[in-house]
Amino acid sequence: MNLKLLAGAFLIVAGAWSQHSKAYFIASEPAQIRAGVPTDVFVAGFGNDQGTQFLKAAILAAKVSRDRFPQRQRVIISAVNESFENEKNMLASAGFGFRKADKDDLEKGRLVLALQYLNSPVTSLQFFGHANTYNGFRLQSKTDRLDQEDAEFPQIGSVLAPNAFVVFHSCNSGWLLAPAAAKMWRRPVFGSFNAADFQEMMTDGKWYYHDVGQYPEGYSRIGNTTRITRGSIECTSLKCMRLKPVNAAYQDSFGKFSKGLGFYKVFSTVDSLIPQALIHYTLLVPSITPLSLQSSREEVLSVVKDWMCPGDKSGNRRNACAQAIDNKTFESNRTLNFFQGDAVACTNTTCFTTIKCNAFKAIVGAVPCKTKELDDQPSTVFSDQMKQIMKGLDQFEKGQLSL
Repeated sequence: MNLKLLAGAFLIVAGAWSQHSKAYFIASEPAQIRAGVPTDVFVAGFGNDQGTQFLKAAILAAKVSRDRFPQRQRVIISAVNESFENEKNMLASAGFGFRKADKDDLEKGRLVLALQYLNSPVTSLQFFGHANTYNGFRLQSKTDRLDQEDAEFPQIGSVLAPNAFVVFHSCNSGWLLAPAAAKMWRRPVFGSFNAADFQEMMTDGKWYYHDVGQYPEGYSRIGNTTRITRGSIECTSLKCMRLKPVNAAYQDSFGKFSKGLGFYKVFSTVDSLIPQALIHYTLLVPSITPLSLQSSREEVLSVVKDWMCPGDKSGNRRNACAQAIDNKTFESNRTLNFFQGDAVACTNTTCFTTIKCNAFKAIVGAVPCKTKELDDQPSTVFSDQMKQIMKGLDQFEKGQLSL
């Protein structure tokens, strides 16, 4: 069944959706965007039950971009979640000037126009928000989302710089959305294969999922710190947040999946773009230490361990994963896996497990989406991605990356 029709079926089941904001804004640093200057773009969708947390994650990512690539420009495009004035003040305190405020929905066409209006090469494009397998990424409306079947979807590729990468920081974006985007845009695109949850840095300098019970007892979120950026930033009151896939298969009301991954997987139809994209992403991820183009191999690798390894409360899987990276176990063990469950098997462009959805199950209150095996292949995704990261590190050390 067509995925758009499936979304309609969910409407029948649920009745009226919860109210959503009808406003969005565009903010930038500097306030006056210069045509032709490389620009990192951060899109924050309507948070609904998450409030402004997606916007806060986008703001932190933009601060990291400022720290790593001060020569670039930054643009945040966001749905208004709770209060226009409050969110405007959040942006202003982060150094962003308002360019546009609109009382209409943040729709797909408006997103494309905003990206084209920049008249600048987009060096990275990061989406923060809700997503699902049946109708894509939520910009504002719960039903009219951005997905690979939309006419606007291929147009996004036209604004991406040759060295650009894209990340969908959202639930289940790796099953359909990211592979399709990588094919249409011919750029590396990262996606997740399960729920993506918010993390905060705690007092031990590590990132944990910030839900109660998901971090060690006695820990609290870090206060003023220079561990994320070289300049001191203040992280209380949910001010320093990032999204990371959880390390367990997705189980929720619309889907029960048998496989997943505990990190973002990159897809690309051009193999040669993958090593650079992995290092480019590593340089821009909010992590355990600030990086720069002058960082050592060891410093970059410490951040790789942070985003590739599980963020478990006990630290057991995190530590085992980090040790395996140090020992290069992934070179001899192609099926190395730190996922809590069965890891999905994929190539650079597709996976051997897919998602199938049945709208009629939703109508009767049953779980509508599940995983379907296309081929019985062992997962080599962790090993494959680490080998590509090592290639990228070699190029980084030699000054061969175009960043």
